[in-house]
Amino acid sequence: MRKRPQPALSLKSHSLFRNVSSDLLSRIERFAYHREYEPRQIIYFPEDSCDFVYLVHAGQVKITWHVKAAGASGLTRELTLRHLYAGDLFGEECLMERSKRGSYAEAVAPTILSLIRAADFRRMVRDENELTLLVARRLITRVNEIEQVLAETSFKTVRSRIAAGLVRLYHKAPKNERATLRVTHQEIASLVGSTRETTTAVLHDFRKEGLIRTANRRVTVLDPAALERIARQ
Repeated sequence: MRKRPQPALSLKSHSLFRNVSSDLLSRIERFAYHREYEPRQIIYFPEDSCDFVYLVHAGQVKITWHVKAAGASGLTRELTLRHLYAGDLFGEECLMERSKRGSYAEAVAPTILSLIRAADFRRMVRDENELTLLVARRLITRVNEIEQVLAETSFKTVRSRIAAGLVRLYHKAPKNERATLRVTHQEIASLVGSTRETTTAVLHDFRKEGLIRTANRRVTVLDPAALERIARQ
């Protein structure tokens, strides 16, 4: 990670700490510092030490795995696990005291992160009941999201799943960035358990129906209400 001038930020602006006591916030802020990342800059690699927890203040981050395909080809495929926006937390696998990351984290847009050393974060989660509850709620929310995607994969059509994936990204993105999502066809396919070819065909149909517009690794949502109706089918 390349050091850059630190933005003047307070953790109070991060949604995780919006309702915490001022005493706890001041204790946490003693251990946090901020960094800026440029688009396509890697935040960490799979073999990097699991030494920081990250809070997204602005921008967008994607978490991916690179998986070696079975068979003679041995090709490596990229699997996008999630896209993160302002208010999100990642790198929390360090709570398990893992030595290595296992995944990639990459800035998708100009991004500002707060970093807390894993050892400090583990100690605070252990000692501060208020923080323990906040982190537990975030992890439960993520488990619920994963279960929802698994249920959709089992019971819904690809068309409904892709619509649902776009709706999730749309509502997760900051309001001023919601209309145009920085996401590729392959990333959408990974997020909903589809293939790139099938995803591209469905997105083409959505475009013909006037629901979205696609260009330059972006999807512009033109009719979120219609996508929500398709997602419920």
